[in-house]
Amino acid sequence: MPGSEPTVAPRRIGLLGGTFDPPHLGHTAAALEARRSLALDLVVLVVANDPWQKTAEARAGEADVVSPAEVRLAMTRAAVADTDGVHVDDLEIRRGGPSYTADTLAHYAAVHPGAELFVLLGSDIAPGLDTWVRPDEVRRRATIVVMRRPGFEQGRPPTGWEHQVLDGSFPDLASNHLRDRFAATGQIGDEVTAGVAEIIRESGLYGVGR
Repeated sequence: MPGSEPTVAPRRIGLLGGTFDPPHLGHTAAALEARRSLALDLVVLVVANDPWQKTAEARAGEADVVSPAEVRLAMTRAAVADTDGVHVDDLEIRRGGPSYTADTLAHYAAVHPGAELFVLLGSDIAPGLDTWVRPDEVRRRATIVVMRRPGFEQGRPPTGWEHQVLDGSFPDLASNHLRDRFAATGQIGDEVTAGVAEIIRESGLYGVGR
């Protein structure tokens, strides 16, 4: 079934974690390009339960309140429902509490022993890798792959982080910009799939439908 895990144990797995609030076509494009360029058997979109850095900013009034995890999970599943080789994992939601990539990598290393793990992240995020929880464990367990995002093309991990840079041109999309525009206009554009748009309307997210 499209979007499901393969029946043969994957040997090269890309993990693309995020808040996905909402998931947009840029996320899908990045996942597909990573799968193609890196010859990955599977790309997994890992939906954060509590993206602790963002929720801290929200509590300080510096960012929007994060949408409920269950709704973000449903949107992410809808976003890649017809996308082969891309799976959505609710591991971090089931685990509860703050979401740490180090914990997720430890899980995948145990479930898929011997598999090569890749952490896929945008060039806007890469400079902050040293602020992650247990960064040495992240560095030891996975290959870091930086995807160039418009406006942050030169963003790279701090000194000491071995990494690859994924060639490719990705849509100039950001979830926070989409939230702001949806709230301002009450309209959802074509930057998200129809399934995601339906969930946004039904859930009254970002001021749409209220």
